[in-house]
Amino acid sequence: MCKKKRTNNHSSILCGGAGKAIFVKAVSGLFFLLSVIGISYAQQGMVEVDRVLVIINEDVITQSEFDYRKQTVVSDMQAAGRPMPEDINDQLIESMISDRLQIQEARRRGISIDDAALQQAIERFAVQQNMSVAQLQATVQQSGQPFSLFANSVRDSLTISRLTEYYARSRVVVPEYEKDTWVAINGKDSVEYEIAQILIKGGDEKRAIAEEVKAKIAQGMSFSDAAIRYSDASDAATGGVIGWRKPEQMPEIFIDAVKDLQIGQVSQVMQSPNGFHILNLINLKGNRTEILQHEVRHILIAADSNVAKSQATKRALEIRKRIVDGEDFDALARIYSDDSVSAATGGSLGWVSPGEMVPAFEEAFNELALGDVSLPIETQFGVHILRVEDRRKKNVTEQLKRVQADNVLRRQRAGREYGQWVRELLEGAYVKHVAKPA
Repeated sequence: MCKKKRTNNHSSILCGGAGKAIFVKAVSGLFFLLSVIGISYAQQGMVEVDRVLVIINEDVITQSEFDYRKQTVVSDMQAAGRPMPEDINDQLIESMISDRLQIQEARRRGISIDDAALQQAIERFAVQQNMSVAQLQATVQQSGQPFSLFANSVRDSLTISRLTEYYARSRVVVPEYEKDTWVAINGKDSVEYEIAQILIKGGDEKRAIAEEVKAKIAQGMSFSDAAIRYSDASDAATGGVIGWRKPEQMPEIFIDAVKDLQIGQVSQVMQSPNGFHILNLINLKGNRTEILQHEVRHILIAADSNVAKSQATKRALEIRKRIVDGEDFDALARIYSDDSVSAATGGSLGWVSPGEMVPAFEEAFNELALGDVSLPIETQFGVHILRVEDRRKKNVTEQLKRVQADNVLRRQRAGREYGQWVRELLEGAYVKHVAKPA
């Protein structure tokens, strides 16, 4: 519950219940102290104290900060040839209160901009203005404002930007059906596949025949000859060639079958209502995003100190020697690995994509030949030995489209919802207007 009242010709907003009383008294005490200091310095003819315009929770907006913001906004509006609104002071104060509340919220959530990030942002801004940082600093100071105010405004802008990103990541949820719609409208696949097929018509009783045909192709029979000899499709006489097809022109099982095939490869046997199909990817055009995946097994000897890692390395070398000498990797992983999850499956990590593992681990399996067992590898988890079972190229075009959909829709939702969140922050804040801007 928020109540607005007038005090000494200035408005204040008190939000919340009795729990805020102590905080309000503390802020009021701060205001009293600032007022006394201001009077004392003025009476003694000392340096003028910066005037407080607004108190926002534990923070204040000063006259100098307001002057800097107004100078910047007025300059931009004049450059753009836009008229000055009559209530510009009120608009600026409201904007500064909103910004200050967001910065306070960022601080509470551990979001901050360090000096290195601030310096990089200032350097980028200087480059955009075709200046050096020294020239930018001189230009700001020539305008009559300290460069520190400019730097603080850049820091505040970066902080609010990061808070917005935090909100989008942690508070915005995009329903899957919205992603589906976005991909359907914006994510049409530009890839086209030239394919050939073999169709063995019939029910489950024909699966063995289809698997036998697939085996003959694996043993060296050309796909074209196999299609002519065994296929029940109408295109069998031409070697089963269907021609060029876009994904939207193919059945779902065909899309799933060819999307990960390399040119010249043959699919596994697939079943549809028409029978059993085998596909051959003859050619491909358009953009298809692929990553190299590794099928990996490992044995982990856990260790969390240098001494422990030294002992773990010796043990890993002993286990490696047993594997090289012919013992079963899977069996030894079940016995010795401290990674209980993968140990249950013989050390299997499944198919691993780039970036999923720590760098030392990934570097090792990238360089390892299939079937070889690595030397011990140290990571923060301990010491590993690993073996690469297989490698494959994985088509991730669809996954990337959904990631893109999620990013776009998340930003859109955040844009709509973030303003309401900031208004809720204002409703829960203590805001006291102390003086009108000069």
